[in-house]
Amino acid sequence: MKENERVELPDGRHLGFAEYGDPDGKPVMYFHGWPSSRYQAAFTDGPARERGLRILAPDRPGVGLSDPLPGRHFSDWPGDVAAFADALGIGSFSILGISGGGPYALASCVALPERIERAAMICGAPPLAEKSDRSHMHWAYRSLAGLKSFRRHAVPWVIPLSEWMIGRGAQHPPMSWMLKSVPPRDREALFTSGGWDMVTRSYLEAVRNGCDAMLTEGELYLEPWDFRPEEIRVPMEIWHGTQDANLPCEVAQRLCQRIPTAHGNWIEGEGHYSIAVFYSNAALDWLAAGSGIVSLSEGVGDEPASLGSEMSEVAPISS
Repeated sequence: MKENERVELPDGRHLGFAEYGDPDGKPVMYFHGWPSSRYQAAFTDGPARERGLRILAPDRPGVGLSDPLPGRHFSDWPGDVAAFADALGIGSFSILGISGGGPYALASCVALPERIERAAMICGAPPLAEKSDRSHMHWAYRSLAGLKSFRRHAVPWVIPLSEWMIGRGAQHPPMSWMLKSVPPRDREALFTSGGWDMVTRSYLEAVRNGCDAMLTEGELYLEPWDFRPEEIRVPMEIWHGTQDANLPCEVAQRLCQRIPTAHGNWIEGEGHYSIAVFYSNAALDWLAAGSGIVSLSEGVGDEPASLGSEMSEVAPISS
């Protein structure tokens, strides 16, 4: 386990990253959620080691240990990923995108089909540019729509306020009030195996240099994507809970239908956090199975993945 590494990119910027799992295993790029950082991938350490996977979790520009990239968009990320892999001497690899890391995983699949063997996405953020696609989202996520209008005023107080809320703990107001609006299945997942500590640690690292990158990403999720999911040719599995209150399952299903090589697993009763807690090992199993070619005629599946024996629980991750 290495959690505070950096590499220099061709343009002189540095990319921070963490490494978990088997150091000699098959490489998997882990794209963290929002607002989060490379530390989010720590929950994969044991399961990845058991499956012979080497998890490499880079911070996106401006997050954690990574230098900022002003004016960036989703399609800028694949270039950083390719340069990151080159710096580590890695040719081909697979991808695991979690929540807000989903669009970055998809953009990479479009741009780097010759290097990506497989891609998995858990509770991935679908396109949210249309207001109708945000109508069933959790109120905290819907509030992102107003970020641009009050960003200048928000910057000075976002970090102090969030640090104060986290410092009081999840059992006390105002955090306890917010968590009451989270589906019961998600509350169960958040307090499994020290998961809340994982969430807070990842978030605090994400804003170590300020909240500008976090706000920039929040705005990106609400803008039209600058890539076309229809162009993806990488084999892909998607997991999403039908009770996801953060990112509506219906919108994720429509996204899945646009990806020629994607198979969707719509897990009844699971929420945004619980799908990551209880189904992340299924994604790791699929990534560990190796490369494979998915026929474009196979289309999109409707049934949950077969999990076989009961899966072990792992620490949850932030959205």
